[in-house]
Amino acid sequence: MSSLGQLLKNHQQKQADTKRQNDQLRKDCAKSMNELTDRLTDQVNQGVSDIFGRQKELEQESRKLGVQTSRYVKQTKQWVALVDDFNSSLKELGDVKHWAELMEHDMRTVMATLEFVHQGAEGKDSIQK
Repeated sequence: MSSLGQLLKNHQQKQADTKRQNDQLRKDCAKSMNELTDRLTDQVNQGVSDIFGRQKELEQESRKLGVQTSRYVKQTKQWVALVDDFNSSLKELGDVKHWAELMEHDMRTVMATLEFVHQGAEGKDSIQK
């Protein structure tokens, strides 16, 4: 029996050793999994952090672009108003030119009539003398 007792004791010792090894392997495995998970999480977080950083930059650039666009719209409206004023001025100049041409024509007509009347009056004077 002592050999049977010895076998039982050896078997129990091997089981205890196997259990300790399995426990150690489980702990090592859990530690490795935690390290892997931490590294993966760090990588994912870094990517997410980069994306959020880029998003923030894009939002800032978008705001700047909005401000610049507002300025350009305001400036464009001012330019359109200036061009409209310029067009009105040109139109008025055209109207003044047309008016001046009409006045010149009327004055020539009046002068021609006066010359005609004057010549007619001179002709009467020379006939009467």
